[in-house]
Amino acid sequence: MIRIEVENSNQRSQFAILFNEYSPDLSEKIDSHAIDQLFELPYFHGFICSVDNEPAAFAVCFESYSTYRAKKVLNIHDFMVSSDYRGKGIGKSLLNGIEQHSRDNDYLKITLEVGENNIAAQRLYNACDYEDEQVALKGLLHWQKYLA
Repeated sequence: MIRIEVENSNQRSQFAILFNEYSPDLSEKIDSHAIDQLFELPYFHGFICSVDNEPAAFAVCFESYSTYRAKKVLNIHDFMVSSDYRGKGIGKSLLNGIEQHSRDNDYLKITLEVGENNIAAQRLYNACDYEDEQVALKGLLHWQKYLA
């Protein structure tokens, strides 16, 4: 697992290959625009796993901050293992690498969202000791308001 260096064109190309598989319904124009915007965000942290120099998995993460604990928080916003590499431990390796990066850089915690029907992802997250925050922090609700 490597942390993406936004200036590295090879890593950008590998990310684009995986992102295209992850979001096949986006047009090429939107896809390219999304990647450009992602790589410009100062709080973007991207990670890629490769197998035999072929891109196998990626994570798009965003840094935030917990005012309650005065520490950084890393949110895994997008997490994907290419269909050719599923069931081979790549997802676990990627999560472990993100965790090590977060520990090395003094983050408080790692957060993520997962669809209630995505049982395979839930199994992976459980195997890596993630827990459902609604269970761990009873009474905490996550609300949102879309602006676009």
